[in-house]
Amino acid sequence: MNPFTLHTLAALAAGVALALPMGAHAGLDNDVPSCYVAHKLSTQSAPADKLFYVLIDQTVELDDGLKASVRNNIRRMVQPGSRFVISQFSAFSQGRYLEVLNTGFVESPMTEEQAGNVPMSKVPGFNACMKQQGQYALGLMDKAALSAMNGATHSLNQSDILSALKQVSVAIKEAPEKNKVLFLVTDALENSSITSFYTRNSVAKIDPAKEMQKVSGGDLVGDFGGARVYVLGAGLLKPSTTGSRAERDGYRDPDTMRRLQTFWGEYFGKSNAHLVEFGAPALLQPTTY
Repeated sequence: MNPFTLHTLAALAAGVALALPMGAHAGLDNDVPSCYVAHKLSTQSAPADKLFYVLIDQTVELDDGLKASVRNNIRRMVQPGSRFVISQFSAFSQGRYLEVLNTGFVESPMTEEQAGNVPMSKVPGFNACMKQQGQYALGLMDKAALSAMNGATHSLNQSDILSALKQVSVAIKEAPEKNKVLFLVTDALENSSITSFYTRNSVAKIDPAKEMQKVSGGDLVGDFGGARVYVLGAGLLKPSTTGSRAERDGYRDPDTMRRLQTFWGEYFGKSNAHLVEFGAPALLQPTTY
């Protein structure tokens, strides 16, 4: 049997209904074709045991180095037995609603027992398909991430980070995977009807406890089902054309950033999640399961 090509996988994605194990995609479409279905095997992949959720804030313009970091961290996480979701959001009042761009399941290889019940003639083609499935999934994620990041703009007046997170938390909590990671690409600067982390042309020196009271009062605390969280881009500011030299340079003093990190640590803690890394703006340790 000739091995399936990436072109064949793309055609399958467009035209074949996929049969995945129940719970593998938690109600979302799966954009990655199944090699088990494509090769008409009587067995199926084990369900995903890892979830990687990417949420990109389109009010934040990243430089090329940070964009490359986002893409590299995504590549690390798309593995056999993993399910991925990539979404974008910005300001709901300005037409940039929370939107899922791609979701998919990278299947696990057959076990020895499964392989023993499959005709030998099907094994080479299946194995080739599995290798290309991972490449196909990475291509989807990379294209979606680039689209979201390249579509970002500083021109939006609001940033509904907390509202987006509350919505996303529902899907993450309900996901059946035991190992869940949220990769949040954002400046972490809420600017909504609930509160604002800005002052003039800079980051406000917030009081984390008071901000948490506002969040609780606005019913914006979520439940992420024990997910681990990585933030990239925290505190990023567009250089100002007015104000002090520090404001024009986008300077954020250490105490201001410490307060911002404290708030988000408390927010995720109360939302049944663990803030592993707060990249301000770059990650010092890569995403990992």
